[in-house]
Amino acid sequence: MKAVPVEYERDVCMRCYSVRMTDSQPTRLHKRIGILILGHLGNFLMVYGYDFVVYPYLLVTFGFLLGWLYAVIGSIVLCLGTLWFYDVTKQDWLGIETIKLLRDEQAVGRARKLFQRIITKSDVLAFLLLSIKYDPFIVTVYMRRGSGNHVMSARDWKVFWASIVVTNVWWGLAIFGVIEIFERWLMPWYSVFSS
Repeated sequence: MKAVPVEYERDVCMRCYSVRMTDSQPTRLHKRIGILILGHLGNFLMVYGYDFVVYPYLLVTFGFLLGWLYAVIGSIVLCLGTLWFYDVTKQDWLGIETIKLLRDEQAVGRARKLFQRIITKSDVLAFLLLSIKYDPFIVTVYMRRGSGNHVMSARDWKVFWASIVVTNVWWGLAIFGVIEIFERWLMPWYSVFSS
């Protein structure tokens, strides 16, 4: 049996040790920024593509009730898929977990105390405001208890389904209103000027 030099053994051990060290080390800043940029870009394209292209298309093509029903089903599938991907990857690609840390930690300083007071004032108010502004995926992840939580509790499922209802009622009525305004007031003017 051939003797292995001591330096080689240390080198192999150091490589193993460094691999183990990097696995447990927190994500580096440049990688974290890249994850956030990619996450926000992907979420922006997905949400705004669905909200401003697919949702109105379904309402115009199939009418308000059937189009809205198809849009709600699509919204459920999209949000459940995004939630599943978020929980499987365990990556905070939108910065929601960081905001939850700020919300849940003991605040130090005036600015952090003010921020914490605003975002912890009322779960119902936060739920309604988030449901009107964001999709059910973001509402559910933000409303989960604890930072870094990637398991859905019964409360989280209630938040998710309630947000599906609030978000889709709000957005369906808003898009329907815009379509009605366009059809009743703007289309007659367009036909006058186009002929």
